[in-house]
Amino acid sequence: MPYFDLRLGFAPSFHRGGTMRIEGDVTGVATFEAGPTGFLPGLVFTLPVDADGMAAIHASCSAMLAGWDDRWTGEGCDGISFGGTFASSGAQPQHFSLWSPDRASLPHAMISAVFKCFPPEGCSGVAEEQLESIRGYFELQPQVTLYNEVPLRLRLAPSAYWIDANEIETRVRALPDHVDLIVDLSGLEAIQRALAQLFPVNLLLQRSHAVYWRVRSNAVDVLVKHGVDPSMIISIERAQFSEWGYPVVLGRVVQSPDMFSLAQNGKRIALVSAFRSQFCMTYVDAAKAAVELIDFMKTHRLQALGFGEPAPESPQLP
Repeated sequence: MPYFDLRLGFAPSFHRGGTMRIEGDVTGVATFEAGPTGFLPGLVFTLPVDADGMAAIHASCSAMLAGWDDRWTGEGCDGISFGGTFASSGAQPQHFSLWSPDRASLPHAMISAVFKCFPPEGCSGVAEEQLESIRGYFELQPQVTLYNEVPLRLRLAPSAYWIDANEIETRVRALPDHVDLIVDLSGLEAIQRALAQLFPVNLLLQRSHAVYWRVRSNAVDVLVKHGVDPSMIISIERAQFSEWGYPVVLGRVVQSPDMFSLAQNGKRIALVSAFRSQFCMTYVDAAKAAVELIDFMKTHRLQALGFGEPAPESPQLP
């Protein structure tokens, strides 16, 4: 196997992007990176790639470039664009740009081989949610992921939909009953819909061993109404961000440096006026928003310079 270096940059329509690099020969290393943006810090996540993985990436990328079709570069408004560079020993680097590949296409075979370097069950931690969102654009994100942790952790993907209900129930029924379990729903925003249409809560409540529930703080009451013991709920306080890392306050994305400065300095009255002026809010809503943004600024700091920057027209490669 010759040495090769594959670099990819992803620009999803509705989520934060990132870059990947896979390099090596017989075996290699895969790195996913997302730079800091707004108030979101940068992240780097690395995993080793075995010989089968490296061979599959080299073969699929070579096949895609050999069978190149210019129609693969066409863009839309609801998908993901990504560009890349493939460099191999003894050959000139080749550059390419792609848009939301069809599942039966050579580009999809290539990207599928790449994402096998980042299996969901091996990507817990800092990159978990970021990789979930990007996988979803390629239909590569499983709706349920089981993490071999202690306790065992079952995570429902944010992209899960009602048509996945049977698959999810099958996975839940297949769980070993002799171990404690964490049901991780922290990636979901519409948890009430998920519990009503997707998730077999009663099956989990009937388990003989302990079942803990990890959810966002605003979902605790919903779980309790479905019969979950409050003592079994792990509540996660989490600010809501736009895809470019700016706070979402009462449904509005705040990007104004002046408003951040007012909030950081606790200037509540001036901040209320700013919310009313910029977002046409009522006084009551503006007062709630001001308190929320002041609390946000107590625990977050700007990670990248610049406000209100547009999404890049093309992926940025390392």
